[in-house]
Order: sequence, then structure tokens, then C-alpha cells
Amino acid sequence: MDRLWYLLDLSLALPLLLNGFDAFIAALGVCVFISFSMRGYEGITFSDPDKQKASSLGSVVLSCLFGALLIRLSPWIALPTLTLTALRYFFLYRLSHESFNEEKLMLIEREPIETKKTYDRIKRVLDIVLGVAMLVLFGPVIGVIVLTSVISSGRPVFICQKRIGKDCREFEMYKFRTFETKAGKDRITRLGRFLRPLRLDELPQIINIIKGDMSLVGPRPELPSFHSLGMENIPDYPLRLLVKPGLTGWAQINYKYTTTLEEYKVKTAYDLYYVKNRSLMLDFRCLLKTPFAVFLALLRSDG
Repeated sequence: MDRLWYLLDLSLALPLLLNGFDAFIAALGVCVFISFSMRGYEGITFSDPDKQKASSLGSVVLSCLFGALLIRLSPWIALPTLTLTALRYFFLYRLSHESFNEEKLMLIEREPIETKKTYDRIKRVLDIVLGVAMLVLFGPVIGVIVLTSVISSGRPVFICQKRIGKDCREFEMYKFRTFETKAGKDRITRLGRFLRPLRLDELPQIINIIKGDMSLVGPRPELPSFHSLGMENIPDYPLRLLVKPGLTGWAQINYKYTTTLEEYKVKTAYDLYYVKNRSLMLDFRCLLKTPFAVFLALLRSDG
């Protein structure tokens, strides 16, 4: 199925050759990027109405964004992806009712997990390089958030939370403050209502990545209370601590926020799949599919 969609991407991008080879390559690149990041796994998308909407909404937003950025090459850059999005949403999603076994994305049975020292060294270098690049790229956004936070809700702008990292080591994780205490109760700030669904409150964790507390991709760093819950109730939970926690990860893009022990067990199975199969390619897939997870969280928060 995926190959068919990539062939359609190519076919719909071909007319952009009339605007020049650069326009064709740009349109094809946008098509392939959005195909990979926003479609997720076809079975998952087809079997879940919320994910259908998130996939379609994300595809439209990213198509328009890239179309605006590349408008000098051609005003039609976004047309192929918008056409495919409409085809999927208005026709294929209405006709297909597939089910998907999500256990293929989890590690259910205990399996040996090997060390990967070469991979770890390469990943650490990439974390530093990409972390610095992200700090530069998102610097203006961070500055705007800091200024808005000071004006709207005062100080402190940042908070530090104790989290559990690799090998059970505790560290201070940085976040933008999105809650305030009023009448003895914690309430989300107006800025927090905007930041949290988009995960922008986690931008300060770029510093944790550069410092080496975290990685770009890995299991979610847990609060000590959740860590204790996992250690006491999930037999293979310690295996997820063989790698550094991540800003995004396999469980984050494929599963929901957990509120019960049973959900936490499922989430841990996703984490263990990542630890078992970790590679630069799997990291790359997690990074590219993160926008889909953001749009899905945004959609569900609105719902």
C-alpha cells in the first residue's frame, strides 16, 4: 500500500515539471515527507477515525506551510499533497474499514536486548549537533514564549522536574511553566493551553539533550512516582532504562498518554520494542512521525 502512495506522489508531482525541474523536485519532496510523517501506518490510520482526521489536518497544514515557503518555485507546490489528502479523506476512509494489530509495534514477550556501543556513540554526536541546531532554529520561538509568559503570568518562566533517566539516574528536566496556583489549586495558564497540545512547553528540554541527560529519541523520562509504579508492577520495566529518555519516541508517537497501570504496561511494551530494535533508521522514523502525534494530541485536546 505504501509503495502505491509513493507512486501517486510521483505521478501528481510530474506536472510540476512544466514549472521547472526545481519545482518538480520540491513538490515531490513535500509529497514524500508528508506521506511518511502524516500517514503513519496505513492500518492504524484507516482503523481509527481520530487518526484519520489528524492525518488529514496535519497534511493540509504542512502542505500549506511548505507551499508558502516554496511559492517562489511554483504556486502549485502544495497541490499534489492536497489532492492526495482529499482523495484519502473523502473516498478511501469512507470505503475502507481495516483493523490493525498494534501488537506488532510492541515487544510483548521477553527477548534478549543487546548493547549497541557504536550506535550509542553516533547517536550522542547527532544529539549534540541536532540539539544545537534546534536551539538556534527555535531560539526566536523560545524568546517569544519567554516574553509572553513573563507578561501574562509572571515568573518563573521555567520549571525543573525530577525525572528518571538511563540506568535509574535522576536528573532535572526543564520545561516552560504552564500551571499557576490560585486558591490553593493548580490551574493551567492561558499560555499553557496553547503550548501543551503543541508540546512547545518541552522546548527547554533541548538543553537536557545537549547536556546528555536525554536524547532526541527514546522512552519518555518518567516522574519518580511513575518509575516506582513501573518497577513494582511491570517485570521488564527496568529494560527501558538501558537507553536515555527522549524528547520523542516510539511510545510517544504510537500510543496515548497513560492514566492507569494497564495502559502503562502497554506503553512500556512500546518502549521495549524501541529498546530492542533501536537504530538510526528507527530514530529517524520517530522524528518524522512526531508531527502526526502532535496533530493527534491537538485534535483530542480540542475534543
